[in-house]
Parts: sequence; structure tokens; C-alpha cells
Amino acid sequence: MRRYEILIFITGAVTLSLEVLASRIMTPYFGVSLYIWSGILSITLTFLAVGYHYGGRISRRLAGKSLEYAFLVAPIFSAASMGISAAVYPIVFPVLSQANLILGSFIGASLLLSLPLIALSAMNPLLICIQRDKRDKGDGGAGRIFFISTVGSVAGVVVTAFVFIPNVTNYRAILALGIAICIVTAIFAGMSTVLSFLQKRKVYACSLIISILCGALLIGKNSYLKFLSEISTGQLVFDVRAEYTSMFGNIKVADVRRRDGTGKIYRYFLQDGLIQNRTTLDNVSVSMYTYVLESLAHAFAPDARDIVVLGLGAGIVPRHLKGDGLNVSVVEINPKALKAATTHFGFDRSGIQFHLEDARTFVRRCKDSFDVAVIDLFWGDSIPDYLLTKEFFRDLKRCVRSGGSIVMNAIFDSENTEPNNRLLATIATSFPRMFLSGILGGNVFIVGALGVAPKNIVAESPNMPTEVAELVNFTMSRFGLVSPTVYQYSRPVSDEQNIFGILLSDANMAMRKSLTGFLPPHILVN
Repeated sequence: MRRYEILIFITGAVTLSLEVLASRIMTPYFGVSLYIWSGILSITLTFLAVGYHYGGRISRRLAGKSLEYAFLVAPIFSAASMGISAAVYPIVFPVLSQANLILGSFIGASLLLSLPLIALSAMNPLLICIQRDKRDKGDGGAGRIFFISTVGSVAGVVVTAFVFIPNVTNYRAILALGIAICIVTAIFAGMSTVLSFLQKRKVYACSLIISILCGALLIGKNSYLKFLSEISTGQLVFDVRAEYTSMFGNIKVADVRRRDGTGKIYRYFLQDGLIQNRTTLDNVSVSMYTYVLESLAHAFAPDARDIVVLGLGAGIVPRHLKGDGLNVSVVEINPKALKAATTHFGFDRSGIQFHLEDARTFVRRCKDSFDVAVIDLFWGDSIPDYLLTKEFFRDLKRCVRSGGSIVMNAIFDSENTEPNNRLLATIATSFPRMFLSGILGGNVFIVGALGVAPKNIVAESPNMPTEVAELVNFTMSRFGLVSPTVYQYSRPVSDEQNIFGILLSDANMAMRKSLTGFLPPHILVN
């Protein structure tokens, strides 16, 4: 029965692959906060423990053919559960996210993981019982089986991270795992010398039926999700033009129109369910923040020659700044973002210094290189917390020349001032003269000025569309110097104790709740 150790290795790989995929599947609905990860990890461990327990109980009741049959039925049951969850979660998750994000994330993780993990983990004690020999001493082979299963889990994480996620959507990946388990199980059933002919036929039949069902969902993904979207009551229709999978999130490009046929068609750049930019079909931005960032860069460094933009997105801001005659550098970690911006949003990297790397490593080795740094680093729910510490802003200050400025696009909590003041206090460790404007619960703009502040801060974008001009002008008119008394009792956040993931979680979850009530299933499913 040592050949079944290969199957245990494979199911161990599937177990951890499911956990990683579940975290990615849940992101557009529940975000990526510490609470969400805590839910996924605790749910995973809970149902692994349940599976070990019931596998042990079953192994004490069965023997011979029945025991081996139960061992081979378990992965098929797991595959069936994965197929059912893939069909159901696009319907259930939006409802859960509107009720309560934290509770909903626990229920959502249970929907994705509970039955598959119980079935897969039950296989370990079943195999220990199958391989038990009365002459064996010690653990009866338990250590070897759990070692093989755990090594398989490591392999599952690596394959998922470096093969599945960059190349296959998470929805299709979980269905592909279900099909693979069915095929492998059927092969092992055929090799068995213990199972009866009838038992083998049942394994073959179940494997075939579940593979067909998973395959139908996999192949018909777009049609199924489109059907779910069309029966929704949303006022907007989203037509997905392209989808890009990557290790840094799922990017979708969609043309959006009103269901009643009135109004213009806009093109959206979405990443993991977040709308990062909107343009017309001829690539004119209708996102307010792009014009504010551009105008602030000119206002606080009117004589600037060199500017760096941290975060590409749809490429609108660097494209505008390049058109203004500046020497533009862009730092972006995701190569798929570059492809989406170039193919669908008119971004042309010629004449732009493009750095494909993490913003943190870039600013660490950058010194006196730029007159302005524009920070637009949204990923997941907000700016990653390791890009919000005082050490990051210290490196950023060294990157900016004397008299230069940083211009930052951020999100503030509209209900609690503590995280907002902690962020201001953190920036002030390197940029004590700060200017602030924006909308609580929406885009907030922070300028850290090392030079002379302008007397008038006005919008300078000549081609601004009328639909955003009023909001841009309103935002620019409200810029004011931040008094140190605002954050004097707030402690800066450092790499040593970075808690922005917790501090900003309420604001991030409120934004997720708003978006999941607005976006249709074929946009949210990644």
C-alpha cells in the first residue's frame, strides 16, 4: 500500500493549495485585512482537526475492502465539494459581505474549505490504518504519512503561487484541482488489488460525473457568471474586455454602460474588485484623483524636471506628466499592470524610465534623484502597510532633492481619526510641512513639502472633462497646511511595530462593503 503515499502527497498539496486560493477568491468580497487572514487560517486548522478526528473514528469501524474504499471515496467527495462551492460562492459571497465582513469572511471560508479539508485530512488516519502491520512497532507509520502529506502541502503552496495564480484565474484553478483529484483517484482505484469490481465501478462513475460537472463550470465560467450578472438589478452593465492574472492580484478591464442605454461608455481598470481608474473610450481620465495628483506635482514643484510615480495603475498620471514635458520614471511591481495600461488605456512607455520592482526597494537605493515623488500605491484594499512606515518615508526623503515634494494619494477613515492621525504623524517624521485635502471615505491627498509652498493651489490640467472638473477644483481649493497639533499625541508607525493593517481595517472593510453591493458577479469573481 506504499503507492497510496503518492496519493497522500497529492492530497496534501491540494489542501494547502485550497487555502491559498481561498484567500485570493475572498479578496474582492472581504479584502485582505489581518481579520480576514485570521479567519482563513483558523478555519483551515479547525477543519483539518475535524477531518483527522473523523478519519480516526472511521478507521476504527472499517477494515479490508471497506476501509480502502472509504480512503478512495474521500478525495472524490472533496472534489464534489469544491465544484459545489465554485458554483455557489459567486451568489452567496456578495450577501455575506453586505451583512458583516468579519463574520461573513468566516462563513465564506467555511463554505470554500470545510468539506474539502475534512475529507482530505481524514485520509491520513485512514491510510495509517490501511498500512498498519501487527509486527510494526512505534507509531505504526503515522510519522511517515504526516511527513509525506506535509511535504505535499509545501509543494502545493509553491505550485499554486508560481504556476496557478500567475497563469489561471482562481475560479478555474479550484475546479481544475477537483478534476485532477478525480482523475488521480480513479487511477489508484484501478491499481487496487483489494477493491471489488463493483467498488471500482462506483469510484470510476463518481470520478467521471464530478469531473464532468467541474469541467462544465470551468469551460462555461464566463457564461455562468454573465448569467448571474444579468439577473442582478444593477443599473450598470460591465463588459469585460480583458483579464490578467498575476501574483499581485487579478486585473480586469471592463467597458461600462448604463443598462437603459443612456450616457457615455466608460472603461474601468479594476484590480481584485477595486476600481482603480475610469476613462472614456479614447483614454481621457474621468477619475478625479489623476488630475489632482498632476496639479499638485506642478503646484509644489513648478520648476521640476524629474519626477517619479510610484504605482502605474492605468498609466494616466505618468502619461499626463510626460505630456507636460517632465522626465518621468515609473515604479510598478506588477508586469500585468503595464500590459493592461499599454493595451487598453493608451499608455506609451517610450521616453519613460520604467522600473519593474517594489517601491520599497526602489526608494531605499534612490538618492537625490527626483524633484517630486507621486505615491499612488493602492493594492488590495489600500496602500500596503509596509509602504506607510516612517522608514519608508525616510528613504523617500533621501530620494527627493532639496526643495522637492512628495504627493500622496491615500484613504482616510471617515469614522475614526486615530488611523488618520497616525499616518500624518508617520509622514511628519520626514516631511514635517504637510498639506492636506480630500474627502473622508474617499481619496485624500497629502503633500509633504521640502521647499516653498505655493500661494495658490489650483488645478492645472487643461484637458479635464467637465464631469470631474467641479470635484477637482473643489478638492484643490480646500488644501491647507496641517497643524502639528492635529497629530501631536499620535505615535508614528515603524517597521518594528507596523499596525496599519489593523488601524485601517474599518475603512477598508467599509469600502469593500460598498463595492460588493455595486459590482456584478463576473467582475468580482477572480
